[in-house]
Amino acid sequence: MLWPMTVVGVLLGSAVAGVPGGILGGVLGHALDRHWGLRRWSELPAQLGRRLGLRPEFQQVLFLCLGRMAKAYGRVTPEHLQLARELMQQYRLDESQRLAAMADFNRGKLPATTMERQLRRLCRQQPGRNAELLDGCWRMALVQGQPSTAARQLLDRWAVIAGLGKAEQQRMQQRHQRRRPGSAAPVSAGGGLQQAAAVLGIELDAEPAQIKRAYRRLLSRHHPDKQLAAGAGEAELAAAGEQVHRIQQAYEKIRRYRGFR
Repeated sequence: MLWPMTVVGVLLGSAVAGVPGGILGGVLGHALDRHWGLRRWSELPAQLGRRLGLRPEFQQVLFLCLGRMAKAYGRVTPEHLQLARELMQQYRLDESQRLAAMADFNRGKLPATTMERQLRRLCRQQPGRNAELLDGCWRMALVQGQPSTAARQLLDRWAVIAGLGKAEQQRMQQRHQRRRPGSAAPVSAGGGLQQAAAVLGIELDAEPAQIKRAYRRLLSRHHPDKQLAAGAGEAELAAAGEQVHRIQQAYEKIRRYRGFR
């Protein structure tokens, strides 16, 4: 096993201060390897991209946003923290991922933390998950009832970045206002893999490109904004919103099972 930052630390330390520098650099580099969970060189580019904000991970941006949303109420309550823990469980984060998610949540609470650049990059790189991210933010915003003025301003600004219209925002608000505190997060809901495949109209062993095309086609067909433009009524908009939610759930279930991005 090669520890990337350990090797880098030894080389840099040796170049600067000889053997003592190499030892010190190795110790510091190994501590960084353990902190970042690095065990091989192939993991280094993604980790550096994440730390520099060049390739933000979905969970990283999600928990940054959740922390900022919770702080929009002035103080973070036990209900906010409980929801953050529930989402960690629903996304099946392991111990190191949970620690990273909590660190991101705490960083998001800090007023000095700049995060919208990472949000913009994520929305460009993974547009299929924009609605999922905003859905989690709406759930956090409604933990204690109606969103505060500051929380609503954040939601509106992030929705513009994510390219989500007012109809979809309204659908998210209505769904989570009906959801009782402590109930399962949307990401875990839904039936089995075969049912998810049926929702998308694909075979479970289809190529990832085919699954993505089916997902995007269905989103476009049922999107509430498109229905609104066609003159749909309130009941039709609600039905379209629920169908979009089912499509997103099905896609996420299959994507995780198949292991593609």
